[in-house]
Amino acid sequence: MRSVIRIGTRGSLLALAQAREVRKKLAARFPKFSFELVVVRTEGDEFQSVELFKENAVGVFTKAIEEKLIHGEIDLAVHSLKDVPAELPKGLILAAFPKRLDRRDVLISRRAWTLETLPPGARVGTGSPRRKRQLALARPDVELCDVRGNLDTRAAKVLKKKDLDAIVVAHAGLLRIRKYIRYARLLPVRTILPAAGQGALGLEVRADDERILKAAKTLNDPATEKEVSAERCLLSALQGGCRVPVGIDSRARGGKLYLKASVFSPDTPDYVTGEILGEAEDFRNLAEKLALDLLKRGAARFMEEARGT
Repeated sequence: MRSVIRIGTRGSLLALAQAREVRKKLAARFPKFSFELVVVRTEGDEFQSVELFKENAVGVFTKAIEEKLIHGEIDLAVHSLKDVPAELPKGLILAAFPKRLDRRDVLISRRAWTLETLPPGARVGTGSPRRKRQLALARPDVELCDVRGNLDTRAAKVLKKKDLDAIVVAHAGLLRIRKYIRYARLLPVRTILPAAGQGALGLEVRADDERILKAAKTLNDPATEKEVSAERCLLSALQGGCRVPVGIDSRARGGKLYLKASVFSPDTPDYVTGEILGEAEDFRNLAEKLALDLLKRGAARFMEEARGT
């Protein structure tokens, strides 16, 4: 009888697609094992209100899965990396980062409008403060509306119910579920910087489980690891747990790492942008150096505004 390795995941269409992708790759590498998906309902699935995400809630899509990992009810967790907090529970580690998909956001609309061709006054849905701030700067003439729910729920508000003219979502999600792509138009990074870790997965395991740790590491992509590690370090150095809008992009190529970030005021059109280039192996120092520069040039004030001080 083959040993069973249990993979924890949320039950959304996208989460299941991600987990199945990981299961398929692991099964091909380790045919002697059987890989079973375990669906876990998280706080973010239970309560999809906008208020939950405005209250600086941490780990709403990961905490319940991590608890099952800690208690040995699952052996490995598959997360959308952008949902994973900078601080992990004691005893857990991110073991691997599979090759990242496109990190950009897309605009979904019935007529496949681009950001430039979107009509004035169009109702655009997003629950992300990061996306809202950048959209407001790029297209101050459109109406930004709060929207929550999984991809199908959000897409239906545009394509079926027609409550909205467009929504903004991550391109990687569409690629993974293979839906809505014909209605989507890419938003360039120069206009809308993505979230830290967007387009990447994080495989979380118990730090002392050498068997699962070794298996997970076979899926790690070194370039993705450098990029997302730098982005997460930068976000950690900037935010300190505060939900201030931050857009981050990084590129690891030929041993070098390029890192760019913008920090936006939660209340005004103000923002600061910075970039840095250096050795990829020195990603932590690069991230902290860029964060310090941004804080000195105004990001610290934005943090205070977000905390209500």
